[in-house]
Amino acid sequence: MPSSPFPSYDGVLSKKATHASGVLRTPVYIIAMEQSTKDAQRVAEMLERLIKYHGSRAVREHVHITPGINVAGWPNKIELVEYALKSVLAVRSVGEIGALPWLETYANRDKKGRVGDQRASSFPLSHHIGCLYAHLHDWQLSFDAHYGTTVILESDAIDPSLLGVELSSIQAVVDNAPADFDLIFLTNREKGGKLAKKFKDQLGNTLRMYHLTEPNEEAGLSSYIVSGTFYKKLRRYLVEHGADMVDAWLSAKLCVKPAFDKNGKFVAWEDNGGGEYRYLSCYHVQQEGFRSVVSDAYPKASR
Repeated sequence: MPSSPFPSYDGVLSKKATHASGVLRTPVYIIAMEQSTKDAQRVAEMLERLIKYHGSRAVREHVHITPGINVAGWPNKIELVEYALKSVLAVRSVGEIGALPWLETYANRDKKGRVGDQRASSFPLSHHIGCLYAHLHDWQLSFDAHYGTTVILESDAIDPSLLGVELSSIQAVVDNAPADFDLIFLTNREKGGKLAKKFKDQLGNTLRMYHLTEPNEEAGLSSYIVSGTFYKKLRRYLVEHGADMVDAWLSAKLCVKPAFDKNGKFVAWEDNGGGEYRYLSCYHVQQEGFRSVVSDAYPKASR
């Protein structure tokens, strides 16, 4: 068998750390719109940074570009949406999905397969619906691959306004993840929750991980890590209750609201509504003194 043309470890981390600890060995999905020049530029710069730290072989083996979803273009690429809804379609008819919030966009298309509600085919709602389906697609992809942990990055994840930790640290975050985690946000967020862990990555950067339990109005899902339990839980919720605007749905509801009983059955979102448990166990991590640096040509995020 011919040897790989890529060195085993040729990134900064392999030169700084013993036995290449901290080098990426976790699957990474990068969501990007296929026809977007801006996304192509963003992803290229992100890949350059990943290669710089983790090396070309690690990136080749573990990093995958996954498609964004253009709702306004349906029925083109509708198979991506059907895959995103695979777990729901397995137990619900299309008619039943038509009654589930946010998922009904797929079920209630017109005879030509286009979005039935014109509001859903226009910005900004089309963006939010497409974003939801793109993340559902990658959660299903990770679930089908039986990955224990997956890093998910949107194309603009390294924008200075969005990223909370350097990409050199992502394997260190995985390695220091609490045993009970479902989701870890890597985004630039306000401090909040109880400090769960303080640690250093292989380059000496100090990171703090907080258990996300307090109400918040944080938006954005540009970079995060999910465990193998994440979609096992979430698919049960989707089948019964549908979805919502994906970032706020996770951060401000499923991660922090005690809206469920001990069996995971939804009770109520309202305070004092009778729920006792949060549906997901979520954390967020921050790197001390970090601000992402991009090139002058980098297309800034527009959200």
